[in-house]
Amino acid sequence: MVAATITFTSCHKKETVEVDNETQSVVDNAIAEQEFMSMVPAANSVAIKTKGTGADANKSSVMPSPCDSLHYISGDTTFTNLLNPPTFSMSLYSTGPNSCTPIPDGKIRDGLLFVTLHGRVKTVNSFMVFKLQNYKAANIDPTKKITYSCDSIIVKTLVNNPVTKIREFNIKIIGGKCVGPTNNWTTLYSTDRTIRHNMLTDDTWIWGTSSGTNRLNRTFTVDVPASQPLAKHKICQFISSGILNLTPNGFKTRTVDYASGTGGDVCDDDATFSVNGNTVAFKLK
Repeated sequence: MVAATITFTSCHKKETVEVDNETQSVVDNAIAEQEFMSMVPAANSVAIKTKGTGADANKSSVMPSPCDSLHYISGDTTFTNLLNPPTFSMSLYSTGPNSCTPIPDGKIRDGLLFVTLHGRVKTVNSFMVFKLQNYKAANIDPTKKITYSCDSIIVKTLVNNPVTKIREFNIKIIGGKCVGPTNNWTTLYSTDRTIRHNMLTDDTWIWGTSSGTNRLNRTFTVDVPASQPLAKHKICQFISSGILNLTPNGFKTRTVDYASGTGGDVCDDDATFSVNGNTVAFKLK
């Protein structure tokens, strides 16, 4: 009886730790997911307006104002010299002389995104390489900007349907990093995902795998099923719906529901995660 009691108590404590104490991986993954997954459709939407990208012709000049299209820097826009691919920049400053909001979700942002095109945007199997410069973002308070950086983001065109205006991309984020507003915490993030982008509405759906290290130095892995992809709408700061399965090292898999478990698809900061039959609500940041 004593042995049985010890065994029961031990299991009960382990379950409590899993439900209540390891929430940091879920929160830190959400911080990375929301911002990194907003960059690709935004850059693609702006590229549509840019002459020389092979997206849609005759939209604007190669030297536009910051929000009209990508800003041409250098390279061969005819794509005949493979050793000299064209590079463009996109401004993400919310205020100041170069203010621009290519991601119209109400977040506050600073910085530049550089895009090098290895082939025309609409061509299947072409790819883009993104680099970030002084990239920061905050939901409301400008003093709480999180810094986002990475070794590179590689975006490969998988599908381009000119009738439905649906494009699909494979996105690989290599060496992603998120740093807190006062350098008080750091999380790491890498991913291999598929993004489906509706070019008419700028809505996106995301599925695939990722991994990271939370601010407490605990590693975790993530899988988003294609049957329940993450949905990010153009005007929403947060992921609106979808399911992901997150497994922190040493703990059981948590199922994160961005629709707050209600099945809804709305612009709010509510989400839940479930483990061992227990559900915990949390706020997105």
